[in-house]
Amino acid sequence: MAKIDKILGELRKQEIQTWFDLGLFIDRFKERHSVAAFKENFKVFSDHIETGGIAFITFYFAIDGITVETEKYAKTFKKIYPSIPIHYIAGEIKPEADELIHEDAFKKVIKEMDGFDNWPLYDDFFKIKMERGSTEYNELILKFWDEVLVLVEKLGKYIEENNIALLYLINVCSNPGNVSLALATVLISEYLGIPVMSNNHDFYWEGGNREVVIKKKGLKKGPRDFFFHNAHVGEFFSVIDMIYPWESRSWMNVNINELQHTHLVNIKGHNPANTAMIGTAVDIKPDHISRRDIIKAFMQMASIFANKKDTITVHKVANHIKSKRSLKPILLGYNTLKNFDFVNNNIVFLQPTRVISRKSIELNFLLVKQLFANADFTKKFQDNPQLTLSLLVSGPIPHGQQNYYQHLLEDFKNFLEEIAVELRSKVLLGFFFSEFDRHEFKKKYKKPLDIEILYQVASLILLPSQTEGRGLPIIEAAACGTPIFCKQYEPRAVYEQVIGSHLDESQRLKVLEFKGYTIPRNLIARISEHVFYPQNSMEDLMHNRNVIQQRYSLESLQRNIEYLLGRLHLQLNTIS
Repeated sequence: MAKIDKILGELRKQEIQTWFDLGLFIDRFKERHSVAAFKENFKVFSDHIETGGIAFITFYFAIDGITVETEKYAKTFKKIYPSIPIHYIAGEIKPEADELIHEDAFKKVIKEMDGFDNWPLYDDFFKIKMERGSTEYNELILKFWDEVLVLVEKLGKYIEENNIALLYLINVCSNPGNVSLALATVLISEYLGIPVMSNNHDFYWEGGNREVVIKKKGLKKGPRDFFFHNAHVGEFFSVIDMIYPWESRSWMNVNINELQHTHLVNIKGHNPANTAMIGTAVDIKPDHISRRDIIKAFMQMASIFANKKDTITVHKVANHIKSKRSLKPILLGYNTLKNFDFVNNNIVFLQPTRVISRKSIELNFLLVKQLFANADFTKKFQDNPQLTLSLLVSGPIPHGQQNYYQHLLEDFKNFLEEIAVELRSKVLLGFFFSEFDRHEFKKKYKKPLDIEILYQVASLILLPSQTEGRGLPIIEAAACGTPIFCKQYEPRAVYEQVIGSHLDESQRLKVLEFKGYTIPRNLIARISEHVFYPQNSMEDLMHNRNVIQQRYSLESLQRNIEYLLGRLHLQLNTIS
């Protein structure tokens, strides 16, 4: 009999009927003897990992920050262990993700692993108000436990059948997109004795608080407050508290910033030996992109917005706020405009993110409004009647963010009505929806457009986010030698760490930063100069590239992961 079948038999005997039953079971489970001990030396441990392989596990793989970072981790593990089997396991693997997943990697889709709005119990957990003893309260525990058992069986069998030696979770036990998956992963890893690196890009408490805390401290509402919607029901919320994140000698919680690391140790009481930090890495781009390559990139962007037609139509934003049009790439403006020339006389400001409320895309309208209040900037448009400014957003609309997209279009319409009549036709808002990452697009070109090229051809990168786990666009923009306009996002300590505020000036990134909802006039003047006289800021941009080379190289990421493997081995070695 397979191990996972025995485990399922043991779990079914627990007869979990109430939230109290589950809490008591987790308490007992946490105290059980660990079977993950590894008494051999690090060489044997490394051979074991390389032979068995690693599984990257998350809710879904697409073209987003998670998948991009996972690709870097996978490449690094391949450098360390050349013959290691690599598995990508998720609730959905979108076709465009194939561009980031090596063809030799194994892919496994288990639909019950999908997260957030695609997880059937998401609303039950975080949107429907629960009271002790209510119908919702009593029914949810039964549905939840059934789901956990299904996932233990499906995910556990795949892991066991493939002899996977290391699980690498991304956000599974930090962001409650699927609580059933989180608990199932804990049970599988502990019962099978498989070590885990749990990579936490962001935690549910970052930008979220209990209602009672918000009132007591007079806090502003946060983008993740809804995770605490039922925190008043102690036996229910204690389950989330215990598994987000899980603490175990065989688990290494790998965080992306110092603040997270400190929170786990000082607030959650985790053993410092089982928490660590992981950096990121970027390839330093060539010094210069030729004028010819810039034109080619603009022509490819134009083909995306043409949507397989011969010409581009700019759509009237007022007509699209409630539109049910399928999410194909689109350019929006004040009025409908046929045969738009995207390639010539077009300034591109790029926000390289998904369409998510906490990314605060609407703050870019404030930037443009203030730029048009700058006489030097506006004069360029008066002198050249053909000149256009395109605000482009690269990524897709994730599950649950459709309402934000509609509000964003409404904000854009209102913004256009607030600026001078003669300038309204000069500003466009465009959404790529990651079209440039699709195989169908890429196969048409010898050197297809990608996010790196977009960074290089943009006049300005935009990151006005409320919160960031790290702030990768700042690092990517600096590596490409492109100026970046960014908000001092929360947590502030994370922002300052990325910039390098704690470092010598020679190691500090130079950015066009603002805080709150006010953009200083002198910053507007600097941005105007960056856009129209980029040669004047070459020294700062070269400085940024040098900083990235020293702080965020692929070699430094490899050293980081080798160190984490060593730490994990030491922990497994001490289990009695």
